[in-house]
Amino acid sequence: MRITRVAAESLRRFEQFRFDPHPGINILHGANAAGKTSVLEAVYLASRASSFRARRLEELIREGQTLARVQVALAEDGPGLVPPTSWSVAVQRGEVQVRRFAEVSSRKELAEAAPVALVDRQLHRVFEEGPVYRRRYLDWGLFYVEQSFFPLWRRYERALRQRNQALRQRLSPGQIAAWDPELVSAGEALQDLRREHLAVLEKEVQLWLGRLLGTDRIALQLAAGWDEGLGLQSAISQGLSGDRKMGFTHAGPHRAELKLRFEQRDARSFVSRGQQKLLAVAMILAQASLVARARESSPVILLDDLEAELSQEWQKRLLATLAQYAGQSMVTSLEWRVGLMPVGNASTAYRVFHVEHGNLRVASST
Repeated sequence: MRITRVAAESLRRFEQFRFDPHPGINILHGANAAGKTSVLEAVYLASRASSFRARRLEELIREGQTLARVQVALAEDGPGLVPPTSWSVAVQRGEVQVRRFAEVSSRKELAEAAPVALVDRQLHRVFEEGPVYRRRYLDWGLFYVEQSFFPLWRRYERALRQRNQALRQRLSPGQIAAWDPELVSAGEALQDLRREHLAVLEKEVQLWLGRLLGTDRIALQLAAGWDEGLGLQSAISQGLSGDRKMGFTHAGPHRAELKLRFEQRDARSFVSRGQQKLLAVAMILAQASLVARARESSPVILLDDLEAELSQEWQKRLLATLAQYAGQSMVTSLEWRVGLMPVGNASTAYRVFHVEHGNLRVASST
């Protein structure tokens, strides 16, 4: 999948803009507060119907306006003659409306059509904060590569929600346990899917990390969220007393933990911010590559703030690695230098855009 056009109106500081990205690497450069990240946010909004930096969607609407809208044209990879599909996302009074062509659609259908992966300034959360961020990373890939994942995940979430509600209402043990068979069935199947995906994903991460950092010494380990020696049913049964006291279910894949070990050490404690960034890029490229194989359509990579935590040499290596990715990418840069782009590689095609005072223009292209 590639984006052939992005058009926005009344989004943040932009009255309107049109962005026709290159199918390869796109560099968006300009001064601080010029609107570079807002362009990435527009792409993210048009693919996820959400923002990666606004707490409330109303923040996306330009001051003095009541509605913000982003439209994208999505084309399939390859030389086919199928015309691009038009999607639009509108934000008004905190409500979001998704349309495919002129027909009302859903966030799920949009996400399926437009896989987009983000590396932003908050990437350190994947390493330094709770397991929820690492679970989301793992499940993002599963959503695209395994058809059974989403309905299975919804089954588990529904059973977990109902069991937790029964716990909060202090219902009898029998009424609480009524949700156990569904919780266990969906939960164990969900864990199996995660483990199978992780086995393939780990090798792919090692491949991309070798290109970025010159080492493949990373291990991805998944803790189930319960004592697997007991089995999920036994873990839930043994934990019932504590669950009733606290009002929520402790054991299950909703508490799974993806652990990252780099150079045989905990990546959370022994990896610098610069290494974290490159490791995060390797993890994203690995997931995107697996999705591309499963769907024959490559996700778009969004990378905000190229310079942050990286020397020029590491910036060059990152861009050289992006050039090896089959899909489209969009990168923001504060102080762009043409010399950062690798030379002597016929596959390295890119376009540079300058963003200034809410305006977007093409600066150069190859």
